[in-house]
Amino acid sequence: MNIIFDLDGTLIDSKLRLYRLFQSLAHSSSFSFDEYWAFKQSKISNETLLSSKLGYNQSQIAEFQCQWMALIESPLYLSLDRSFEGIETVLAGLRQISTLYVCTARQFRQPALDQLEKFSLLKYFKQVLVTQQKFSKESLIEANVIGLSSQDWIVGDTGKDVQVGKFLNIKTCAVLSGFLGQKELMSYGPDLIIESTLDLPLSDAL
Repeated sequence: MNIIFDLDGTLIDSKLRLYRLFQSLAHSSSFSFDEYWAFKQSKISNETLLSSKLGYNQSQIAEFQCQWMALIESPLYLSLDRSFEGIETVLAGLRQISTLYVCTARQFRQPALDQLEKFSLLKYFKQVLVTQQKFSKESLIEANVIGLSSQDWIVGDTGKDVQVGKFLNIKTCAVLSGFLGQKELMSYGPDLIIESTLDLPLSDAL
């Protein structure tokens, strides 16, 4: 069995990074961490927050987006990420019964590898697939995951991860530890919703 994991919000807690960057770029924002993530988990985009809550025009939003993409994977902001406590134990158990992959929509491959190594997680994965703004998750998984079948799983925190799994005809597990809340994730129809990757069953009953 293959299990394909998203990275941010699934294996790594990146909420502080995204919040701090938003606050740094949106100078007029007074959102608390909890307020910002309540908006995000209700599927409200940064662009909508900027326009509806902070009065940004389209030109200002475009400038924000440009700066966001330039900084979101910089060493300064990546240093704010943390791995979920206990995730290494879960991955060690799952690796005994399955082949593990990471597939992330990050822009840059090497910082993703470095971060997984920093958190002592890289060793558990057969391969780390990064879209790099060039490839789709679907095409990367089809090309690199050996023996992909309907018994395999994709685990992620967004509707996109569920859509990828459905496209590939594999099972889908959504986690509530990242970008979307339960109501929003349920609308995509995943096979399973759990609080976090830590709640994945450590058996072949997955």
